[in-house]
Amino acid sequence: MALERISEKRKIDPSETKQLFNDVNIKLFCCRYWMLEEWDCIDLSVPFWRLYHNTLPGAEIMFQGRTIQLRHDQVVLIPPHTSFSTHLRFAHAPTGSERITGRQINDINDLKNHRSQEITDHLFIHFNLGFPLDFVKADIYTFACDYNAFQLLDRIKEACLEKTSIFSFNDCLKIKQLISQLLSKLPEDIWTYGIIDRRIFDSMQHIEKHLSERISNETLSEQANMAVNSFARLFKVNAGVSVQQYILKARVEKACNLMHHTNKTIDEIAYDCGFSDRHHFSKVFKQIMMITPAYYKKHLIIG
Repeated sequence: MALERISEKRKIDPSETKQLFNDVNIKLFCCRYWMLEEWDCIDLSVPFWRLYHNTLPGAEIMFQGRTIQLRHDQVVLIPPHTSFSTHLRFAHAPTGSERITGRQINDINDLKNHRSQEITDHLFIHFNLGFPLDFVKADIYTFACDYNAFQLLDRIKEACLEKTSIFSFNDCLKIKQLISQLLSKLPEDIWTYGIIDRRIFDSMQHIEKHLSERISNETLSEQANMAVNSFARLFKVNAGVSVQQYILKARVEKACNLMHHTNKTIDEIAYDCGFSDRHHFSKVFKQIMMITPAYYKKHLIIG
């Protein structure tokens, strides 16, 4: 009898057990290694994640009454839409205006030559995880560097010093390995979202993938197999804004990413983000960001 039960268990095909996995897709935007002489920034809120590591002391971040020093023995991870300011301790006293002075590091000797000067190095990596992982609670997270983290950071900085616009496959893996390690150390409760109806979740993903196209409520409601009005009401309950307001905000966030990480003109960015023309793009951008896209693009800052 026991043998029969064992035999029955062995006949069970493990593939019949349904498994669900969260899709984690790290999309890299930039990885740069700079020298900073001034780094006074008032509000660095952007729609992408940031990773910071400095070898030399002096840089600090201010967030909700806290001051976080950028040190050689820790890595800083900052979620999207986190508003914070920055300063270099050895520079002038903060004036309330943004002052940025920096350049790319030429080689490792360039870094050694500046250890005794009032200047700091600054590795910064920008990336996205996609919806809904880019909508976690705003905060500043610091992690102590272990041996493995130091090894990865050293190789990533070496790749930046090679002065090539194309990172090798192995170097991309190392960047994503470092990011993955840090993400795994974040508090589990930051990944807990409000309950989002699956139909609305699918619609948000569709919007993210088709921002350059015309997206109507009718198209989305048809995909959700719902009446247009019912879909619109359910979307607002889940997202907090109307369908078209959500789409415009997503397009402006994509535009910010393109301005930070490409050399495209404002006209090209407007087209890529689904706006009919530059005038319409500028009008919507200013409504959401409170400044024009031309001003935003002109005053892009390091980090």
